[in-house]
Formats: sequence, C-alpha cells, structure tokens
Amino acid sequence: MKSCMFGFALFVSSIAIAADSVGQEKERPRAQSISGVVSKIDGSSLTITQRGDSGERSTVFAIGAQTKILIQTNEDNIVKGEGGRERKVPKTKEGKIGDVKADQRVTVGFAETGKADSVLILRATPPRKKEGEK
Repeated sequence: MKSCMFGFALFVSSIAIAADSVGQEKERPRAQSISGVVSKIDGSSLTITQRGDSGERSTVFAIGAQTKILIQTNEDNIVKGEGGRERKVPKTKEGKIGDVKADQRVTVGFAETGKADSVLILRATPPRKKEGEK
C-alpha cells in the first residue's frame, strides 16, 4: 500500500513539474503600433511625437535594415468589409529608410518596445473645410 501511495505521489509531482515548465515558456510579444509625427530621424533611430489631451509624448525607436518601410500612395484599393460593405484603403508601396523625413505622419509597428519592425508613411490628408466653405 505504501508503494502504491509513493507511486501516486511521484506521478502527481511529475505532472506538476511538467505543467510548471510549460507555463514558463517564453511567449511571443504581441504586435503593437503607434501613430504620430516624425520629430527626429538619424541613421539608427526614429523619434515619434504624439499629441493629445495630456500633452506631447515622444517615443524613440531603433531602426535598421530589418525595419520594413511602407509608403501610402494617392491611389485607393476597394476592399470588402463586414456585411459586404465596400471601403477604400490606400495602396502602399515599399520604400527605404531614406524616405522617412521629419514632420511626416507615420505609424510604427513593433513587438519589442523601442525596436521598430515596420514604419508606414501616411499620405498627406487634405485640409478640412471650415464651416460655411464649399
């Protein structure tokens, strides 16, 4: 009877150890993005400034050869969304790090804080018409 209890205890403890090691596996970081205006760019870093109700906030990202640069064009793709509705989405083309300039609106995609995986240069939006203008 004692050997049966010892075997059962050994079995339960081995399951607990296996479950603990599975729980400690490193998870891949979740992809995130930040949109803002490029305030500074040099060869290896990009500074994005976001403006909001709480003031300005700057974020610095490391960029390199692995960073994918995309540029929105003035052309649109028509994409079907939920319920079969069609909507316009800007076409993009690949670019180079040299295409990123100060004062451009961009969206930076990243999985690891401080390291840019992609930079999408947003096309300029037309100025809004003031009330009463045609």
